Amino acid sequence: MEKAFENALWIWCNANPRADEYGEFLDRFDYEAGNVTLRISADSNYAAYVNGVLAAWGQYADFPYDKVYDEVDITACCTKGANCIAIVVWYYGIASSSTYCLGNAGLLYEVVGEEKMLCRSSEDTLSRMSRAYRNHRMHIITGQLGLGYGYDAAKEDDWMTGASSDFHPAVVVKQELPLRIRPCDKLTLLSDVDGTECKRISDTDVIFDLGSEQVGFLRLKLNSPREQDITIAYGEHIEDGCVRRIIGGRDFSVSYRAKQGENEYLNPFRRLGCRYLEIHTEHPVTVEKLAIAPAMYVLAEKARPRLNALQTKIYDMCVETLHLCMHEHYEDCPWREQALYAMDSRNQMLAGYYAFGEYRFPRACLQLMSKDRREDGLMSICYPIKMDFVIPSFSLHYITECREYLDYSGDLAFLEEIYPKLVSVAEAFTSHIKDGLIPPFAGKRYWNFYEWRQGLDGAATDTSRPDVILNALLSLALQNLGAIADRLGRKNDYSAQAQTLNGHIRQAFWDEEAGLCRNLSRGGGGSQLGNALAILCGAVTGSEAESLCRRLRTDEALTPISLSMLCFKYDAWLKVDKERYAPVILEDIERIYTPMVEYGGTTVWETELGEKDFDNAGSLCHGWSAMPIYYYHILENRL
Repeated sequence: MEKAFENALWIWCNANPRADEYGEFLDRFDYEAGNVTLRISADSNYAAYVNGVLAAWGQYADFPYDKVYDEVDITACCTKGANCIAIVVWYYGIASSSTYCLGNAGLLYEVVGEEKMLCRSSEDTLSRMSRAYRNHRMHIITGQLGLGYGYDAAKEDDWMTGASSDFHPAVVVKQELPLRIRPCDKLTLLSDVDGTECKRISDTDVIFDLGSEQVGFLRLKLNSPREQDITIAYGEHIEDGCVRRIIGGRDFSVSYRAKQGENEYLNPFRRLGCRYLEIHTEHPVTVEKLAIAPAMYVLAEKARPRLNALQTKIYDMCVETLHLCMHEHYEDCPWREQALYAMDSRNQMLAGYYAFGEYRFPRACLQLMSKDRREDGLMSICYPIKMDFVIPSFSLHYITECREYLDYSGDLAFLEEIYPKLVSVAEAFTSHIKDGLIPPFAGKRYWNFYEWRQGLDGAATDTSRPDVILNALLSLALQNLGAIADRLGRKNDYSAQAQTLNGHIRQAFWDEEAGLCRNLSRGGGGSQLGNALAILCGAVTGSEAESLCRRLRTDEALTPISLSMLCFKYDAWLKVDKERYAPVILEDIERIYTPMVEYGGTTVWETELGEKDFDNAGSLCHGWSAMPIYYYHILENRL
């Protein structure tokens, strides 16, 4: 048997593709017996049907220069004799999304039997631009998510079974891309979660409740008296009496044009993260089903620590949040962004090691991030992406999560693979040091963000003055990189560099009289995050660290720490006096998470303000907030 894709060609449905375009491709093969495998890769997303049945879907999020393909067993969909394979490919074609790196429109596939090739993509593949999907609509849901979809059921035909006649030979796309097989499992489509009508605003505006936060594909079944346009809004709450569809420039909705009579539709491309669906019609319809078909990365849960009733509820919510925030890769929130951030994923991985004890998924995330390319040596804001925009501090969190992955998995071979990337990231920072400290990065491409707190959110950074947070994070990253290098047997001086940096941190930021670190050199206020990091990196030690830990608990003058960064305060407490602060941490978790429990949801929030934060765009399901899992495990003997 020939190697994968040896004679398959990249193809598209026309010679001049445009953004937000759907291509449909049709091929046939004969089947007698044995297993049948579909190998497939696409830009940007695909759904493959065999004899009209959805058989495979979901392109792995990748870079064009590191293209990923799927290998899917489609035997169950095949029948003896002639078979038809129909593939829909949605080409995003935009460069502004946080979840997609711009490439050429294209499809590559082959159907392989046990002993021979059954069919493959070529100029003989039949193709057309989709009739039912609305091409070139360019409806942006959010800047992070990118495009939403529109579908016109009135233009459907039976093309998936080969009944349509308006197809033409595909156009060969002249490109050769390196290919590797998907590095983690594909998602599983679970049983529908049906919405229950919970509020009828009018005969043409009805809200359905899914009962809990869900992430997956929209499925509908309805009867319409005529052709008409339908808009379906989705969201996590109905605090306004309706689903909050328009928030600033965001539009959380998809479009469907109903045909007269029975309509049944499943969209296999855009995952929706929501609890509520609100259907807006021009004329009343009879809704038989409005549901989400969950698209999930299925993992078994490990044994839990001994927990009381409240702790169990918090733990449940955190685990559910992790599940809902992992698909092709970890993502920050499934409703608003679905983006892979180094900082967010660090929290998710650390919690996930205890919740699931699985390493293939985090390895795939770390590998994807390592493929990012920037001329300045830093790492992009998200992955995969094609935007010249960076949160410099997040590159340092990447080194930390790689060291933690090594500690938990013992996967030296993978760290050997990505070690050059870690070195280049560290050098991007150390080469930026001036007078012993690293200042914030200057320029519009750099967002000097640390956490969602005033003065630390990068909104008005003074790039001429070093700050304690970035320097402490660099010290920690150098120490973690040193530990990785030592495990790999690589000669290095990273720990020595960190110790030198710690001396400069103390000299520049430690206020002897106040007994704390200032945020900035030459004065400024103090923050819980900055002081916690100063303890963790070793710039503040001994009795001064003990005193500072007490300040972190009681000093209201310090800028409080946010949910995303709580782990650094907790870890500083544990480093200084685990026996004393273990119960404090457990009490603090209950204080912060009890309002989420009482709210009645099943997931944990982005911030303590919930949906009210970020001008009413706060997420109620956010992966970085799942860290109680970690602390409940490591403090189990204190529960």
